[in-house]
Formats: sequence, structure tokens, C-alpha cells
Amino acid sequence: MNYRGSYRKLLAHSKAAMLAAIEVYNKPQMPYRDECVTVLLVNSWELLAKAILSKNKQKVFRKKIRGQPYRTLELQDALGKASKFFPDSIPYQPVRQNILKLVHFRNCTIHFYNEPGLSAVVYGLAQTNIMNYKDLVLAVFRQDITQEITITLLPLAFGSPPDPISFLRDNSVDPPSNKFVGQFVREVVDSTRYFEQMGLDTGRFLTQFDVSLHSVKKISSADIVVGIDGSAEGSDSSKVILRDRDSNKRFPLRRKDVIQKVGTNLNGVSMNAFVLDAIIYAHGCKDNKRHIWKAIGGGSMQYSPEFVKFIKQLTKADVHKAISEYKTYRAQRRRTK
Repeated sequence: MNYRGSYRKLLAHSKAAMLAAIEVYNKPQMPYRDECVTVLLVNSWELLAKAILSKNKQKVFRKKIRGQPYRTLELQDALGKASKFFPDSIPYQPVRQNILKLVHFRNCTIHFYNEPGLSAVVYGLAQTNIMNYKDLVLAVFRQDITQEITITLLPLAFGSPPDPISFLRDNSVDPPSNKFVGQFVREVVDSTRYFEQMGLDTGRFLTQFDVSLHSVKKISSADIVVGIDGSAEGSDSSKVILRDRDSNKRFPLRRKDVIQKVGTNLNGVSMNAFVLDAIIYAHGCKDNKRHIWKAIGGGSMQYSPEFVKFIKQLTKADVHKAISEYKTYRAQRRRTK
């Protein structure tokens, strides 16, 4: 009996469930939308947790009891055991709490029914859940799920997209009469406050995603903008403009600045450009929008002060592991060439 299973099959099924959740949510007519999506999201995370354990040669089955069928770990157990394999850039506690809030909604869906009025919160939790999933799959398995489906979908609809932040603010001031909705809202607000007090990234638990359409001539006032420039004649001449306002202020550091600020000694390891590249590769930092920014049109990468703080928190073992992974990656590239 293989108690680890195949991490490749577990990951493949996990990704299939996640992509199905995204597809279901974006269907224009779906009466049971939130319920179906939460079932798929929770299923996807349970399989992902088991894939992480399997990849790291950990058991995903419980100990066999005579006379009973084989049983795999349940979500919370699998997630807890997989937590030690989370990268430092993805804090476990907010991610776990985000999943558990969706589990709560999922359980009511399966065993009873959910009260109306929670769609805005489910939207915020689900979108954050998807982004956490994308980052974790990339960090642990080096697979970019965005290559399989466009994660950033444009919600064209007759109404406005749900605003979870406004919903929580309004309902925390004027609690809803429905006890279930009120309890769910209080739990989300309390969790957010807790993570803020602990100094953890609340954006891993719940955040808001806004998508707006503007003329390309009006993009100067937005923080992050996707614009269509159709000023030239012909459809082939249209282009997408993506611009992050004040990126030079948010990411003011160059490579040499990062190395200088970290210092020559990184917790017992000599810091240099090679070590920096190893850390960037091993921890998937290029895909962390809080650490690194690179303009769409090209140019060198720029780094945030938060990235320097992240590097300084790495242990000697973390750095040596990153160097080993980076050397293996470079050797494989040389062989393929």
C-alpha cells in the first residue's frame, strides 16, 4: 500500500477543481453559484495539501483500522501537516483561516442551506483564496496555473461586482437581523482584526479586487490600470497598457542596493549576486508583487524594502536550500541546451 499516493495526480485533480471553480463562478446564469464554487474550492485545497505532503514523502492516509476501509487525511489535518512546507512569503495562518471560512459556508451548503446576503463576502474570500492557491502552487511545484486559465477575469454584468469591504463595514455597524449572516460577518471581522494585531498579512485572508474600464487618456489617476489603446486605425493596432502608479516609489531598490542593505553576511552565508538570484528563484519572488516589479516594456527589475526584510529573515538553512535548488535548476538548463 502506497501511503503517500502520487503527488502529480493529486496536484492535477486539485488544479482541475480550482479551474472548474473559476469557470463556474464566471458563468452568466448560475443560480447555485456560491455553493458550487465553495465546494470546488475546498476540494481543491484538500487535494493540494495532500499533493504537498506526497511531494515531500509524507503520508496522506490515516493508519489502517482492521475491518474499516482506508481513509485519507481530512482537510484540516492535511493542511496542518503541510504548513511546514509553506514558503515564508505565504503566511500559513491567514491562508488557513480563509479556507476555513469557506469550509463553514461549504458545510452549510452540503448539510443545510445558506442564507442570502453573503455573496459579497464569499466573493472576497473566494478571490483571495484563488490568489493564495496560485502563489502556493507556483512556490511549491514551480507551476504557473495562470498559463492554463486567465485568473484576472473581466466581470461584465448588468450590476456592479460585489464589494466585500463595504458589506462588512456596513454590517458591522448595523448588524443584520439574520443570525447566521450576523455570526458569519462577526467571525470575518474578528479574524481580520486578529491578523492585523499579530502583524500578519490580512490580504491573505480577505481582500478586495476592483476592475474598471477607462479611456486610455484617463489612466493617470489609477493605481493599477489596464487600458485599451485604440487610437490608431485598425484592430491590429490596439494594445493593452498595464501601468502601476508610483512603482518607482514602492520599488526603489536595484540589485546592488538590495545586496548592500542585506550586508555581506546573511545569517552565516556570504551574500552576493548569485545568492540573491538563488533566493529569488527558490522562493518564487519574481511572482510576488510586493517584492519585485518589472515594467511590461522591459528594463531591469526593481525591489521593495519589504523584499530586503524578507531576505534578512531567512535562516542559514533556508539560504543553503535555495542555493542548492538554484544550482540544480541551472544544471538542468545547461543540459537541455
